[in-house]
Amino acid sequence: MAKALIILAATLALGDCRFLASSMNPPAELSVDEQIAAMQADIGDQEKKVVAAGGVVEKDKFVAHCKPAVKAALEAAPDAAVVEKREDGPFAAQLEATNRKQLIENEEFLLGLLIMHQSRQNWSYEQQMDALCDLAHDSPLITKLYKHHDKTKPLSTQLASMMDEERKNMKPTSEPPMSLGGDSVGKLLSKLTGGKLR
Repeated sequence: MAKALIILAATLALGDCRFLASSMNPPAELSVDEQIAAMQADIGDQEKKVVAAGGVVEKDKFVAHCKPAVKAALEAAPDAAVVEKREDGPFAAQLEATNRKQLIENEEFLLGLLIMHQSRQNWSYEQQMDALCDLAHDSPLITKLYKHHDKTKPLSTQLASMMDEERKNMKPTSEPPMSLGGDSVGKLLSKLTGGKLR
């Protein structure tokens, strides 16, 4: 009797392995994207079977990065045009260029995130909006996209279009961004004193 149970268990296990192998290994002639879509559909089917059998499928819970207070402030903020900060002092032009560079790099970082997750199709609309909220900081452009986006178009496309328009209207900077890597103490002091070092 024990031998018969062992044979039955082995047969069932082998059958399960064949089922899993066939469902988790889509035909090789499909493209990578088609294989991913087929696997995701198979996972969805299996989840439905688990739920139909009375089981529970636990999903990863999304944890927002943008805090409720920040989100409320962003939503209440008035629409603002892109106005660059005006700095004072001997490094004013370089500080303005540095601020602009940082602003552009932040926008480009967000664009990269949105494109990456759009291509993987692994971010919900809520997650994309959370990224906009979290990275808006002092960016009127990201704030504008957060508040006035078109839900029927990808956020990455809208951001890229807005960035292109913003760049067309930006005036060139009079100095390059600050770079402390190549400046000696003497050069820095010379700039501070207007070249009047003794």
